[in-house]
Amino acid sequence: MKRDRTLSLISAVALVTLLAKVLGIAREALQARAFGTGAQADLYTVANNATIYLFTTAAYALCVAAVPILAPRLRRSREEGYAAADNLITITVLLALAVTALGVAFTFTPWAASLWDGGAEDARRLALCLRLMILTLPVIVLAYLLVALFQSQEHFLLQGSMSIPYNLALILFLALFAGRLGLTAYVAAVSAAWLLQLGTAVPYAVKEHYLPRFRPNFRAPYLPSFFKTAGVTVLTASIFLFCYLQDTAMAPGLTDSPVSAFYYADKLFTPLTTTLIYSISTVLFPRFSQAYDPEAPAPYRRYIGGVLRRTLLVILPASALLAVFARPIIQVLFQGGSFDSASTDAAGAVLSVYALSMAGFCALDLLSKAYYTMGRTLAPLAANGGILALNWGLNRLLGPRWGGAGLAAATALSLTAGGLLLALLLLRKAGGASLLLPLAQCLGAALLSGGGLWLAAGRVLTGGESKPLLVVKCGAMGALAAGLYLLVLFLVRQEDLLELAHRTLPRREDPGA
Repeated sequence: MKRDRTLSLISAVALVTLLAKVLGIAREALQARAFGTGAQADLYTVANNATIYLFTTAAYALCVAAVPILAPRLRRSREEGYAAADNLITITVLLALAVTALGVAFTFTPWAASLWDGGAEDARRLALCLRLMILTLPVIVLAYLLVALFQSQEHFLLQGSMSIPYNLALILFLALFAGRLGLTAYVAAVSAAWLLQLGTAVPYAVKEHYLPRFRPNFRAPYLPSFFKTAGVTVLTASIFLFCYLQDTAMAPGLTDSPVSAFYYADKLFTPLTTTLIYSISTVLFPRFSQAYDPEAPAPYRRYIGGVLRRTLLVILPASALLAVFARPIIQVLFQGGSFDSASTDAAGAVLSVYALSMAGFCALDLLSKAYYTMGRTLAPLAANGGILALNWGLNRLLGPRWGGAGLAAATALSLTAGGLLLALLLLRKAGGASLLLPLAQCLGAALLSGGGLWLAAGRVLTGGESKPLLVVKCGAMGALAAGLYLLVLFLVRQEDLLELAHRTLPRREDPGA
């Protein structure tokens, strides 16, 4: 019998994505060494946040919105799927070119000065940086729509790997040229390096015999759904970012909560969480449309419930491990020089609580995409709007009482509540007992293993370990906690784990067959 490839695909995507994230951290470290935290770094941050950061968020939303349109059409016929892809690419790239032209024309120094509190010379440099970065918009849009097309054809490694050559090129530039050529040249290199991200799609285009063609069809029936879904996805994909911005806006008013604690916690939480969750959804999302039948929604809802259960089987113990080991991770990666033990304590406390939101973050991502497959966006929009409102209120309730940990707890509670709400809305008619029991078993095993790990860490970690010894101790305790988690699930006969073992472990041949 052919063994299920889903787990191996998810593992491969996770490894490639993790490599890209590690290279990104190395690039940021070299960037910090080249430009420090002074005016040059601030200029780059303002220009990047006003352009490429927004562009990639919008382009990812376009990618998510395109998959439910392209996947079923490609299954019916390659010609129909490619026609839809050509139409989406033509229309969105034309819009991107129009926005780029307007941006370049209107990015003059007075407007740039409104984004900058420095002098006139810095405002002129900022305007130039903005113009250079605005030029990336059509490239970014095209790259992400090609990701949607090839992801719909089950080429799942593209999205995780596309930033690898980008990061490598910028690492090389920073190591060799940044000191001599300065910030403006680096901004130009960042903009040009996006062509490398686009170039990673070329081998897939050759393999699938796809060449984009100019075929606009403004009357295509799927266009309203495409743009509506993309608009909602911008909020859904950025929900943790918006909560994080709320947290950092309130943190300066609290005496024991430096904003930098949230910055460093986010620099670890976001890559670790998205690497795991997006690797899973990258493989599974194109398959949602295969399971969806508008005439019989109940089996689809049960399928989504099973996907969520099996995903949380992995996410819950990962959340427990990150919550317990948040401070040691911060200590190993960041502590040294001006980043003292007090900084480690502050950032570790925030990261530890943020880690508890991983299950809610995961549910929001998977269930929102399940709604998009059905062509429905109201429920994800309402849930994410509710998360922002709840986080705002809980920040003001918990922040003054518990400081930075209280703000982080507000985010964790809000994301978890949003995930639960979407789960109730989508899965309430899908057989609750069959979904809840395996999930409750996973949650109980995660609490037991996580609680045991927390007690063990309190006894084993003295606070005086060297970084290598700390890695060894935490690695050993983490392995034992993972073993305990699996043992508990085997003892209670948790069906998802047993099914996973049946599919992945080699089976012995029957000698009498």
